[in-house]
Parts: sequence; C-alpha cells; structure tokens
Amino acid sequence: MTDLSTSKERPDLDDSRQPARRVAGALRRGLQTGLGLGGAALVIATFLPLLHPLWPLASVAEHFAFQLLIGALALGALALLLRRWRWLSVVMAVALIQIWTIHPYWPRFVPGTHAAQGEAGLLNADEMKAGEMKVISLNVHHSGRSFEAVRRYLRDSGADVIGLVEMSRRWKMELASLESVYPFRIDCIDAVDRCEEMLLSKHPFQQQGAGRINDDLPVLVWAEIMPPGGGEPVTFAVSHVAWPLLVADPPEAPAANSDLRSLPSGLPRLVQAEQVAMLTEAVNGQGVNSLGVNSLGRNLVLMGDFNAAPWSRTQQYLRQNGAFNDHADLALTWPAWGPAIIRLPIDHIMTRGQPRLLSFEPGPNVGSDHLPVEALVTLSAR
Repeated sequence: MTDLSTSKERPDLDDSRQPARRVAGALRRGLQTGLGLGGAALVIATFLPLLHPLWPLASVAEHFAFQLLIGALALGALALLLRRWRWLSVVMAVALIQIWTIHPYWPRFVPGTHAAQGEAGLLNADEMKAGEMKVISLNVHHSGRSFEAVRRYLRDSGADVIGLVEMSRRWKMELASLESVYPFRIDCIDAVDRCEEMLLSKHPFQQQGAGRINDDLPVLVWAEIMPPGGGEPVTFAVSHVAWPLLVADPPEAPAANSDLRSLPSGLPRLVQAEQVAMLTEAVNGQGVNSLGVNSLGRNLVLMGDFNAAPWSRTQQYLRQNGAFNDHADLALTWPAWGPAIIRLPIDHIMTRGQPRLLSFEPGPNVGSDHLPVEALVTLSAR
C-alpha cells in the first residue's frame, strides 16, 4: 500500500514543479535569445568599419574596441554557462580581434608611477629626474564653470607644460591668476575665430605661433622650449580635431575649387579625417607658413583632444605619417561622468624625436566632460 500511495502522489509533485520549470525554461530561452542578438551585434560592430568607403559613419564603430572587448567577454561567459559552444567561439573570436587592436595601448603599470600604485596623477616634482618634464592636456569644456577646480588642479599639478582645449575668453580670464606659476603662454583666442587652444609653460619660449592651419581648422598652437639643463630644443603643440560624426563634402573638380583635395587613401570621408590630414602636413612642416614657422622640428610633443581612439584610422594616419611614437597606455577620458567601462580614449599626448613617454594616464575629474591626461616625458635620447 505504501508503494501505491507514493506512486499516486508523484503526479501531484510533478504538477507543483511545472511553474518553476516553465520559468526556468523561459529564462533560458531569453538568455539564449539575448546571446544570439548580442553576438550578432558584436560581429556587425567589429566589421562595420570596413564599410567606410560606402558609408563614412561606419568608421565610428572602431573607436569602441574597448567596449566591444568587454561585451565579448561578458557574452563569452554567458555562452559558457549555457553551453552554447558555437556562440562561444564567435564571441571569443571577436574578443581576440579587439585584444589585437588594443594591445599596443594596454597599461604597462610602470614601477614607481601612481598608475602602478592605483592612484590618479603623476609623480611629484621632487620625484622627477633630470631631463624629465610633466605634461598635461585638458579639454576644459567651453561652457563649463568649474573654474576653481581647474585652477586648483593646474596650480598643484607640478606640470611643466599644459595644453588647454575649448578655451573661451571667460576661461582665459578665469585662469589668468595662474600666471605666477606659468608665466609663459601662447594662444589666439582673441585674434582668430574659433581658436580655443592655449599653451602654458614654466619655461620661456624660444619661438612660438598660433592660428589656423592654412586658414582652416584645426587650430595649432605651438612653442619651442629649451629643456631645463640643456639639450636640443623641443616643440610643444596643442590642437583640437572635429568629432567623427561629421561627413565631409565630396571634393569638387580641382578647376572649380583648388583648395578641395581628395583624402589620403584609407581614411573615411569625414571632416575629422580632413583635419587630421592637414594637421599631419602641419607637423611635418608642409603648409605651416601661416603659423609663422616652416617646421615644428623633429623633437615634438603634440597633445590635445583628437576625438578618436589611438587605434582608429585617423589616429593611425597621424601617428605613422607624423613619425610619432605609437606606444602609450590606454587613457579612458570621455565622458568624465561615466564609469571607465563606457569611456573612450580620445585625449592624447604623442611624442617624436628624442622625447619619449615614460608614463601616460588620466588625471582626476575637475568638472569638465573630459578627464585630463598626464604624461611624464623624458627629453634625453635613448
């Protein structure tokens, strides 16, 4: 009788488990659907930039390689949990592509820097060695009002040279009190339309210039400095390049407008690419006469907001054709208000010639929509 009673109770027991099973099944199907949609989105975003000759805005996806890597790793974990081996192989292939894209810029955590200690900011001035200089680049945000926070940060930074972007007359006035710390400065804010760049320095300028490149954007502000302790002069320059969402007009026939030229091969047809091409010519001493110099010299530190990830086509064109060192740590700077996982590395400090980056990292939030970037630069040949 006991056995019969038990067997009669089993259907009731199975019925009580049905709702839980249905919920678990629905959850699994939902996760599988999400895995499929997410995996497909990752594949599309990974290969979308290849379509830039047909659709220039397709190249925007390449700036999100870091986010695509994080997404691929998350979906890989989900595929492993669900035992979906085909999707696991797909998303891991995406992850490997993004790792290969990003790996030259992965943080090296150089011993002795604050990055290695998990802190923001550079070494203190008394920790620097001879032949080393601190450089800071910051987009202050033209409509921002964090004047005191920026003043305090720059005053206490100990930087030798500072490049500022999106400066306005109001910002210039608010930062005038820094003259006691940075007595040497150059800008064209009051003289040139849409000039929003400024250089500040503790060290005197041997030569200097500021203005539009060939009377067009971008603006380039530069100054030549003799390093403390001697050595070859080094040029410091700051610029600001357009964001990658503006499609450039197709070039007209040369007879109709001789100023319009085809973009270099491989670049998307964007305003950003046009400006990068002109900036590359400028740093190489081509068409820079309007800025008051024939060449920016072989020893150059170029900084600013380039609105592009270092591995993007526009940045690679600038770095390769401008002979810049293409190895630097990943600095996620925009938007400053977001967590690091969603920020893009679009603010850079690049070197060529004798100057070399010893460290490169984001600074603290000072109220702008960008985090500053801070670099320790050695000026001696190695």
